[in-house]
Amino acid sequence: MSNIQMKSIINCKTRLSCRLRKRGTIMKKLLKRNKTKKELPSRITNDTVAQHREKVLAAGRKHKYPIQYTKHRLIWITSFVSLAVLAVFVTLGWLQLYVWKDTGDISYRLVKIFPLPVANIDGEDALYRDYLLYHRSTLTILNNQGQSDQKDKVKFYQKQSIDKALDVAYAKKLARENGISVDKDKVQGLIQRQREVSKLSEAAYESVVKDNLHWTMSELTTAMEYTVLKQEVSFKIDKKAEDLVMQIQKKIKSGKNLKDIAHEFGDKIQPAFDLSISKDNSDGGLTEAALKSPKGKITGPVKTLSGDGYYFIVLNAIDGNNVNYSYIKVPLTVFNKQLDSIKKSNKVKYYISVDK
Repeated sequence: MSNIQMKSIINCKTRLSCRLRKRGTIMKKLLKRNKTKKELPSRITNDTVAQHREKVLAAGRKHKYPIQYTKHRLIWITSFVSLAVLAVFVTLGWLQLYVWKDTGDISYRLVKIFPLPVANIDGEDALYRDYLLYHRSTLTILNNQGQSDQKDKVKFYQKQSIDKALDVAYAKKLARENGISVDKDKVQGLIQRQREVSKLSEAAYESVVKDNLHWTMSELTTAMEYTVLKQEVSFKIDKKAEDLVMQIQKKIKSGKNLKDIAHEFGDKIQPAFDLSISKDNSDGGLTEAALKSPKGKITGPVKTLSGDGYYFIVLNAIDGNNVNYSYIKVPLTVFNKQLDSIKKSNKVKYYISVDK
């Protein structure tokens, strides 16, 4: 062998020996590290409790961040599910009211909680609950008459109920603009008078209202408040009728009788002569006002519960349970004319239809 070959062999052996020594050193370090690891005592004593506590805390630290990530994921999933449920609820509610036009108890409770519109008049929403207040009542009347399956009548009363809701909405708007509010005591007084005229006990009266109108006393009060509000607004804005009343009062002071006045004013007023009515007739208080009037003397102007105008009354005679009287009425026209004008100028938006 040459010297070069010998040197090469020696160098290879030297490098191999160095590698083996390095590997041996690494293995010794690993074995030494494992040996230096202290094993926890099997029993917990006052001396070893700190070691056991550290072991438990160390195990908890390993799970800290994964649990935090799981918590965020849980919150996200919960939020997503909640939004999905809300979307389903809103969609079903919209279908129930604006597509299927349901009039059931659930839909009615829904619109009593949320002020949803059924139409809009001159920028004022007509509320769905007001529409159902009237429509559910008319459906009960049709059902009591055995006519609930007659679609033409149902559609007619449905349209009428929407119109009433529009009346209420427009009256609310004008009431705000003119600073008009409803006296709650007056409303309760009117309901009390109706009950007294009907000669029913309070419980019997409530039962009649429920059976015939499908209203609770609270709903009856609401409907009466709307009636009074429309009356107050109608009287307030109708300056033409007010001027006509002043002219009639001047004619009365000059000594003219009811027939002369009716002839002079022609179609501006609505006359009725020699009416023979039962004393307990329910006509909004007109008969009651006649009974309180001096015989042969013109009394007025009188505002009745119907709220359709000013009345001038003359008591002609009382015969037993009947009363004979005459009157002329100055009708209120401005509210209805304004309402009709708004409808004709396409300032009314309907959110449900009655043609299906």
